Amino acid sequence: MTETQTTEPSENHDASVIWMHGLGASSSDFADMPRIIKRPGTRWVFPNAPVRAVTLNNGYPMPSWYDIRFMDGEEQGRDRESYEEAVNSGQIINALIEAEHARGVPYSRIVLIGFSQGGAMSLFTGCRFPERLAGMVCLSGYMLFPDRTLVECSDANRKTPVLVCHGTQDPMVKYESGFLTSEFLYENGWPVSFHDYPMQHEVCMEEVEQVDAFLREILD
Repeated sequence: MTETQTTEPSENHDASVIWMHGLGASSSDFADMPRIIKRPGTRWVFPNAPVRAVTLNNGYPMPSWYDIRFMDGEEQGRDRESYEEAVNSGQIINALIEAEHARGVPYSRIVLIGFSQGGAMSLFTGCRFPERLAGMVCLSGYMLFPDRTLVECSDANRKTPVLVCHGTQDPMVKYESGFLTSEFLYENGWPVSFHDYPMQHEVCMEEVEQVDAFLREILD
């Protein structure tokens, strides 16, 4: 299992949040969230992605949930991302979910959150997970392999609440990617909420407050 950074609950453990970082980042990126989003009964899990060679970055090895082969919007007659590596990372996240469940937390009290690549993995994993989760959050990310998702998604999570947030000025993952992700989810029956913010490829406090409100809605 991948190395993780955790924040233990200060009260009776009744929920878990698994938060995935973006490309080239680490578990420390969002480790301050438990201080900002105060949930005494929640255990926070921040995993590190495997170190992989990333084609887009000249094959340089870095923490990455999956390989990215070319820039968003470039059509090159092949998948932009590695499906096999996304599946592998999904298995890593599945194992983290099972570890939280083994601690006595119901699947329906476990939330997946991610930023950029991590947001894509939140949706990729959550939509396919065979047990009902509490919710999925995608920040500045997008839906990986939407056609395959419709075939491979689990009925257990077809009604799981989803929060999608995106910056209107994002130069790395285009705003349209987040918007079209929310449209895809809505059109195919997922209960999705979409929010945008005047920012680039980053997280702002208003967005964090929206995540806080989403967690209160699905967990309280």
